[in-house]
Amino acid sequence: MIQAISTAFVLVITVAFGCSSAHPPTAPADAEYHTLGRDTRRDTDSARSLNDRAATAIRQGNYTEGEKLLRAALAADVMFGPAHNNLGKVYFAQKNLYLAAWEFTYAAKLMQHQPEPRNNLGLVFEASGKFDEAVAQYSEARNLESDNAEFLGNEVRARLRRGDHDAQVRELLDHLIAVDTRPAWIEWARHRLTLLNASLSFQRQQK
Repeated sequence: MIQAISTAFVLVITVAFGCSSAHPPTAPADAEYHTLGRDTRRDTDSARSLNDRAATAIRQGNYTEGEKLLRAALAADVMFGPAHNNLGKVYFAQKNLYLAAWEFTYAAKLMQHQPEPRNNLGLVFEASGKFDEAVAQYSEARNLESDNAEFLGNEVRARLRRGDHDAQVRELLDHLIAVDTRPAWIEWARHRLTLLNASLSFQRQQK
């Protein structure tokens, strides 16, 4: 379990739901959206309804249907941030990291006070081995929601993966143990903290 946490990238997104009309819009098979030269007309209610249906499909593992619905949502309103965020989740699950990064970046610009797109973008960077960028995104997410254990755990994991063994990492591990409620993550944090403290003690003895 400890090894699984240190190597796995689990994308957990809080999906926004809205109030749908009695007759939800359908998703055309050829629905497309464009972020450049876009139509200024916006149908946010349809975008919200389609996004909600897509979120349900994604949770059920039906990414094909989810992508179709999300493209229809963005064709209705290309400025609807949650749909970009969820489409990024689809691409991340499909291991299309370039498109996932594009969607999460767009979502972060549209949802400036929401931490999820930044955390999700951090997952993309971490999966790409870009640990500096991953840490920066996780840190931004934590600035928006300081005691979120998921964001904290992701940041400290990325810091360890890039080779950080300083006092800040130990403080983050201590904080994770204090605020997290996930047994596997608490076990992982305690194990890593024990290893760091043992290494620090050994280094002191060698001086």
